[in-house]
Amino acid sequence: MLPMARIERHRQQISRRLLASVALSLAAALLCSARSQAQSPANRLGQVEFEGRSDYSHILIRRNGPVRSMIFVRDSGEEALESQIDIRRPYELKFEYLRFMFTSYLFRDTQEDVLIVGLGGGGMIHYLKRIDPKIRIDAIEIDPLVVRLADKYFSTRSEGTVHIETADGLKFIADARKKYDAIYMDAFLKPSAGTDNTGAPLALRTREFYRHMQSKLKPGGVVAFNLNPREKIVEDVRTISDSFPQTYVFPLTQFGGAVVIGSTDNTRIDQPALIARGRELDRRFKSSVRYEQMARRVQH
Repeated sequence: MLPMARIERHRQQISRRLLASVALSLAAALLCSARSQAQSPANRLGQVEFEGRSDYSHILIRRNGPVRSMIFVRDSGEEALESQIDIRRPYELKFEYLRFMFTSYLFRDTQEDVLIVGLGGGGMIHYLKRIDPKIRIDAIEIDPLVVRLADKYFSTRSEGTVHIETADGLKFIADARKKYDAIYMDAFLKPSAGTDNTGAPLALRTREFYRHMQSKLKPGGVVAFNLNPREKIVEDVRTISDSFPQTYVFPLTQFGGAVVIGSTDNTRIDQPALIARGRELDRRFKSSVRYEQMARRVQH
């Protein structure tokens, strides 16, 4: 058994190498993101089916054929694509980041109880119900309008093993007595004084909150974070890395940003082992999400 001081030095060395690699990858992804987001999505997302406001957001629902999109409208009038679901096949994940959120299975291949913070249209719920029908899902969304729209336009609702609650994610996690195999963090609001410039609530981006979350996980549990592209994204990754025993970063290319997995397992898993796990998950789930390919993207 290695002395704890030596284990901590080794973890810090890995963290420094990881952050250096991440900085290069995310800089390139941020540039690609700036180019892709320069075009308004309105022209290709179809006609408006709904427009409304809540205390938290100004929301549009657009439809183009069988594809519905939930859009958050900024104060500037810019339309930010929040969710997109093909209502014929709601379990097919349209966004790259959603697929990479499920790299959680590379580190926790059996998930019986999960928590999703941030609902959107509910694509993650549809996917989990498809690949893992017995999984118990708690989903938390602070905006009651989002919950109503997810039900009406995306068929995402409390039923069976799915429980959706309108609540503040910070308070829900603080009060939770249940332990989870995985927590999926995908909470975004209209940018304000209480969020960063991508709309991520600042209260959900602190070391204190990350360490508190770990107390709500079963032994070996994981948290999957969706980090939107911004100039301080490397600092976001560093905060997670400083808070969890192990951190794994998957840079994204579709819109930029990254998915980061924070693991409570002290043992680091190397990339060849993750690729082997991904191959097995592909055989097990037989979905459009390619776990082996995603494992090859991890920064190490």
